[in-house]
Amino acid sequence: MEKSPSPEKSEISDQELINALKSKGVEDPEVHRLLQQWTEQGEKKVVNPENAIKFNQRRARLYLEAGYVQEGLEVLESARIQAWNEQREELFNQIMAEMDEIEDKYSNSDS
Repeated sequence: MEKSPSPEKSEISDQELINALKSKGVEDPEVHRLLQQWTEQGEKKVVNPENAIKFNQRRARLYLEAGYVQEGLEVLESARIQAWNEQREELFNQIMAEMDEIEDKYSNSDS
C-alpha cells in the first residue's frame, strides 16, 4: 500500500481530526499523523505572531472538543505565554479567561 508523496493532499478538517481523536485516541499512529498534517497545513497560514497565537487557541479547542482537557490546557498555556511574550495584552487576557472557564467547568464536573 504505497502512496506517492503528495504534500498537498486534501486538507484535514477540524471535525475530521476531532472524530479521529475521539474514536482512536491521541496515541494512535494514524491519528498522530493526521494531527501532524493538520498542524503543518495550519502553520503554513500563520503570517504573524498573532496568527500563531490564534492557531494555538484553535488547536487547544480541538483537543478540548475531542475530550483531551489536559492537552487542550497545555496548548492554551503555550498560547498564553506566546501572547505575553508578544505583548498582546488583550489576547493574553482572553486566553486567561478561557483557561479559567475550562478549569472551572472541568473541576466542577469532578465533584
